[in-house]
Parts: sequence; structure tokens; C-alpha cells
Amino acid sequence: MRMTIWLAAAALATLAAPARAERPDCATFPDTRSRLTCYDNVSRAPPEPEAKAATVPPKATRPDRRKPHAQ
Repeated sequence: MRMTIWLAAAALATLAAPARAERPDCATFPDTRSRLTCYDNVSRAPPEPEAKAATVPPKATRPDRRKPHAQ
């Protein structure tokens, strides 16, 4: 029973983790050929998506939500 709980907790932690890998550090490769291959592969990778900030429309384009006052 204990093993099942630990296995379920490990599976949940694995599924909750982001699935993105870090870019490799090509300078850590031992020889020039593997470094250049690494740089070539990194340059062909799709660009990383930019983090979008909270988009709040400018005040001028916001719809007026207040009720009009009777005159």
C-alpha cells in the first residue's frame, strides 16, 4: 500500500512538471566537431515562445460599462 502511494505521488509530480528542456551548453562538449554540431542543432531549433505579459486594453478602447445618467 505504501509503495502505491509513493508511486502515485511520483507519477503526479512527473506529470505536473513542465516538459520543456533547457538549451544545451555546447561549450561543454570535448571536441570541436561535436561543439559545431551542437551549435548547428541549437540554431535550427524553433524559437522559444515569448512570455506574454498580462494584456490589458488601453483605457480608450475599453467598453463603457457604466449606465448612462439620466439628464
